[in-house]
Amino acid sequence: MTEASAAAGSHGAPRRRYLVDRGFQLKYALVMAAAGLIVAGIFGVWLHQAHAQATALLSPDPETRALVERSDRLLLGAFVVIALLLSAALGLLGVVITHRVAGPVFVMGHYLRVLADGRFPRMRTLRRSDELKLFFQTFLDSVEAMKLREAKHAAVLEDAVRRMRAAAGASPELIPATDALARAAQERRAALAQDDLELTPMAVPAPKNRKFPSE
Repeated sequence: MTEASAAAGSHGAPRRRYLVDRGFQLKYALVMAAAGLIVAGIFGVWLHQAHAQATALLSPDPETRALVERSDRLLLGAFVVIALLLSAALGLLGVVITHRVAGPVFVMGHYLRVLADGRFPRMRTLRRSDELKLFFQTFLDSVEAMKLREAKHAAVLEDAVRRMRAAAGASPELIPATDALARAAQERRAALAQDDLELTPMAVPAPKNRKFPSE
């Protein structure tokens, strides 16, 4: 564990990461920002046409034309600023919305990497604002079921090892198989005892721990 992650874990306040899946989130944030610009552009064209029709009815004297041109420039500047603000707001909204989906997916990806390493993750629940709650809960229940199944298998193997060792005096040929089963039971117990070394990279609370069958 790095010093930075250790410090973060010791303070109990992991930093909030909004871009947990940069490619996915930025893609849809840009899509929403572009959609905002398109809507603003369509509205701007319609507004320009309405303004042009209205000014065509005015008197053509130079003073009036100069006043209209000045107001056109002010209107154009205000419209550009509003369009950019709208685009930026929609882009930020896209980051926030996708964060509520990318966050749970990111956590589940972390859990899968831990499982692939032969360890069980320290499980967390989602934050109140996150999406995919039902799917995430199904994922957590599946991992808990795996742990229970591993514990039951380890208990069965340990019981078989005890019985085979008790009978090893009369049947020495059972010793190699007994040793193999004992190693398998130890591996299963080690997998259950070896927890995730890193904190889950999301600011989410942990559920109550469940007890598993012991030796």
